[in-house]
Amino acid sequence: MGTGARGELVFEPDYPREEVARAGGSNMKEILSLGEVGQENRIIEIMSDGTISICQQLYETGKLDGIISLGGTMGTNLGTKVMRALPFGVPKVMLSTVASGDTSLYVGTKDVVLIPSIADIAGLNRITEVTLTLSAGAVMGMAAARRDNPLKASDKASIGITTLGGTTNCALQIKKSFEEKGFETVIFHANGNGGKAMEEMVAQGLIQVVFDLSPNEVVNNLYRGWGDAGPTRMEVAGRKGIPQLIAPGNIDHIIYPSPDKIPERLKHQYIHVHGPGINVLRTKKNEMIEVAKVMAEKINNAQGKTAVIVPLKGLSILDKVDKEFDDPEANMAFLNQLKLSLKPEIEVKEVDAHITDSLFAEKAAEMLHNLMK
Repeated sequence: MGTGARGELVFEPDYPREEVARAGGSNMKEILSLGEVGQENRIIEIMSDGTISICQQLYETGKLDGIISLGGTMGTNLGTKVMRALPFGVPKVMLSTVASGDTSLYVGTKDVVLIPSIADIAGLNRITEVTLTLSAGAVMGMAAARRDNPLKASDKASIGITTLGGTTNCALQIKKSFEEKGFETVIFHANGNGGKAMEEMVAQGLIQVVFDLSPNEVVNNLYRGWGDAGPTRMEVAGRKGIPQLIAPGNIDHIIYPSPDKIPERLKHQYIHVHGPGINVLRTKKNEMIEVAKVMAEKINNAQGKTAVIVPLKGLSILDKVDKEFDDPEANMAFLNQLKLSLKPEIEVKEVDAHITDSLFAEKAAEMLHNLMK
C-alpha cells in the first residue's frame, strides 16, 4: 500500500500502487498531489481502503491464507487497519516498533498478533534479520495450523455470554448447563472490546443466541468509562433477530483509568479503588434511571425473541464486598424505569437472589432455553 514517493521498488508487486489507488477510488496523480500539500492522512485512507478491497476479494476467492505487515507508528496503523477488516481466524501478524503499551487501537476486536521489532526496521542486521525471519515463520505456521484446523461449521447453536469479574461464576454455570444439553458456549469479557467482538460474531452468524449477562459496556459508553464499546452496543443481536436474554450485570458501576477522567457531574460520588488504573464509581439513582431508558430503547427495537432477567439482591460482586455499593434504592429505580419503558410484550423476570447466586443462574438458564425453543 505504499505510494513509492519516498523510495524505489525492491521487487515488482502483484498489485502495483496504481491498482491499489484505483481500488481505493482514486489515482496516483491525486495521491501524489495530496502528498505535496501534506495530506498524509487522506493518502493513508485511500491506500488502506484500496488494500482492504483487494484483500477481501482475495479472501472471498480462497486466495488469501494469511496477512503480514511491518512498520512503525504509521505502518502499524496502516497494516492493522487492513487486518481488522478481515474475519476472525485469518492469520494476522504485525511486526511493529510500537508493539507495547496500549495496543488496543491496533488490535481492536480482531485476532491480530503484534511482534515487537526490538530494533527499528531500517535495513538488515543481525537483530532485524531475526525478527523478520521469526515474523515470517509466525504467519506461515499460523496459516498451516489453520489449514489443519479451520473454523468449522457446526449444527450446534453457539451461545454468546458476556461477563465481567464477579459474574463469571454465573456465566460458567450457564455454560455447563447448556453444554450438557449439547450446545456450544463462548464467553466474552465485557471490557469494551469483548462485547463488540461478540456482536461482530453475531453479525457474521458465528453466534446464534445471546445471554447478555454483563451489558456494563452500555453504561461505560454513556459516561465515557474505560469499557466503552460504542453507541451501538446491545443492538446487533436485536437487529439480527436471534434469541437474547439480558441481565443488568455490573451496570451498577463505571470504571475509570484515573480520577481526572471522571465527568464533573459524577466527581462527588463514591470511588472504589480496585487496583492501579481501576477506579470504580458506583452509579446512583439518576444514572440508573438513564441507563434503564437507554437499555429499554435498544431492547424494544429487537426483532427476535427477547427477555430480561433481574436479580433483586444485587447486580455485581462489589455490593457484597463494599457497603457503599449496596444501594437497593438505585437498583430498584433501574428496575422500575426499565419496566415502565419496555414494550408490554417484553418479559421481565425478577429473581429473589443476588447475581452471583446459583439460583439466579438456574433461572437464567431456564429462561434462555425457553427463548431458544
